[in-house]
Amino acid sequence: MIRHTIYLLLLFLIVPYKLFSQQQPLYSQFTFNKYLFNPAVAGSEQTTIIKATAYEQWVGFKGAPKFHTISFDTRIFEETRKPKRNVRKKFKIDKPGTIGTGVMIFNEKYGPLSHTGISATYSYHIKLDKQQLSFGISPVFSNLGLKATDVILPDDVHDDLLQGDKTRRWIMDFNFGAYFLSKDYFAGYSIHHLTGSVLQWGGSGDSDYQLKRQHYLMAGYKYNVSHDLILEPSTLLKIPEGSKVQLDICIQGTIKRDYWCGLSYKTSKTLSIFGGLTIDRYFFTYAFDYNLSKISRYSYGSHEIMLAVQLGDMAKRYRWLNTY
Repeated sequence: MIRHTIYLLLLFLIVPYKLFSQQQPLYSQFTFNKYLFNPAVAGSEQTTIIKATAYEQWVGFKGAPKFHTISFDTRIFEETRKPKRNVRKKFKIDKPGTIGTGVMIFNEKYGPLSHTGISATYSYHIKLDKQQLSFGISPVFSNLGLKATDVILPDDVHDDLLQGDKTRRWIMDFNFGAYFLSKDYFAGYSIHHLTGSVLQWGGSGDSDYQLKRQHYLMAGYKYNVSHDLILEPSTLLKIPEGSKVQLDICIQGTIKRDYWCGLSYKTSKTLSIFGGLTIDRYFFTYAFDYNLSKISRYSYGSHEIMLAVQLGDMAKRYRWLNTY
């Protein structure tokens, strides 16, 4: 176990930002966490949602990645049902009912590396007959740190990350997204690390580490099999620039709108089983990930838990469909 832990830590140090760009964010139940991937989702369903999510990867493996987030998103300003006579006002930036907002606090750990920050979101929602088109942008302010005391390298191995006392860096970045939504389907595109921030990190100050841009494409469709059963296939495509593309394929079944379960598969050779329930306005979900690669010999799988509360009038969730 010690030998494999050392290998993992060396991997984090040799390719720190290449690996970092592949690992953020990493969640199994993305259909319940679309806001984490796409800022345009903030306020899109016209309810207020507060979520707390924890993802523990490769449990039992020392130094394995961990992801924790708390998010809040809502629609602001009361929407009016009166039609607008002035066409110019249709896309006015502060038109009632078109503005969404959100806040997210996150903490991510990758062995000796940690990434903690906060993002705020502005989103704008446009009604298109019985659909909705949304755009969103999120400035992200975060701190990236390295706990050098946790890393012991052989005498013949050198890494600038471990030189000097300054092992924390502040990052200002942006995420952008577009999101298309109706009652039965959704599709979205987003890009993280829009600015491609470059950091100088190391005792010499000569080493550059760049946060590579990461693209996300998501889509899903709801099939009403019966009054009590809904099937929803969905997919999430992750495209990190300069790294391997990953595809998540998911099928979810919802029973009486209060219980759900499903399966998903990631092309990173991970199979996920998840389920959850709704009690009044409260949501609970759990997912277990089993890695089909050799690392499964040294861990107890990966686990994700999400707790959420949905505020506001649930009957008005898709009220924007009938506004005009």
